[in-house]
Amino acid sequence: MVTLVLAPPTFAAAWGLTGSVWLSAAATVAMLFGGLMFGPDLDIQSKQYTRWGPLRFLWWPYKAVFRHRSRWSHGIVFGTLIRVVYFAAVVTLLAWACVYARAAFLTGDPAPGWREVAQAWRFVEASAGAYGLGPRALASVLAGLWWGAASHTLTDVAWSVVRKGSEIF
Repeated sequence: MVTLVLAPPTFAAAWGLTGSVWLSAAATVAMLFGGLMFGPDLDIQSKQYTRWGPLRFLWWPYKAVFRHRSRWSHGIVFGTLIRVVYFAAVVTLLAWACVYARAAFLTGDPAPGWREVAQAWRFVEASAGAYGLGPRALASVLAGLWWGAASHTLTDVAWSVVRKGSEIF
């Protein structure tokens, strides 16, 4: 609910900062994704985790490694960054495994090594740049992902303060 309420102000703030409707839309969509699908509660059986449906297996190692509400999963600075790096690594490993299996079992071609994987990422980067998805778009998306997750963490902190404060009285 908080994520949806924050979407219009996020778009307005991004537009004010960037002056671009496209970058503002990218930041807002990333914020929605960050809050609904990519937030800090991927380390437990949560709504965010179950929303991944059959792809939730991608988050099993993450759940096993990170303790819930640790500074690494809910941390305002590192939480989103860790999830972005983790997700990129998992997608890279899965893509490499699929291409490797295809080469090894179906085509008989030599299987790709890590140099080919790095070359593929450079190709993705160059292609994205050719379509105008350069550093500003990446920064907008990362800021949106961060804000979506940060809003969750800040809401958790506020709720804990309210709950503990009511215990005092």
